[in-house]
Amino acid sequence: MRAAEIRGAKERRRAVRRLTVRLVLLGLAYALFIQCTGIGIPCLFRLVTGYRCPGCGMTHAAMALLHGQPRTAWRENPLSLTVVPLLVFYGTYRAEVYIRTARTDFKGWEILFLGVLWAVVLLFWLLRNL
Repeated sequence: MRAAEIRGAKERRRAVRRLTVRLVLLGLAYALFIQCTGIGIPCLFRLVTGYRCPGCGMTHAAMALLHGQPRTAWRENPLSLTVVPLLVFYGTYRAEVYIRTARTDFKGWEILFLGVLWAVVLLFWLLRNL
């Protein structure tokens, strides 16, 4: 690897690390705010339509997981223990690919994987509102 390539990879790694730290800190601050106040962000979709969106219950599920209660998290929103971890693993993979190669395009298997996850989320959304 040439010096310029190494420098580029280090810069990309720093950028990914900064973004990750910011997202984690933001999530922890939100969790702390909810824990202290009991106030969370309401689902606008549910307020307007009366139907639950695929993400409804995700904040409650995340708080249950932070308290070591996976069964409660599952009851609040099963996607919190299925789709979300898959997206975290995939995001980690994409970050590593970006750091190593600066590649931002998607391969065929990635499009298929994300399409299947999207279909699962849509099916969940439809079934939970029947």
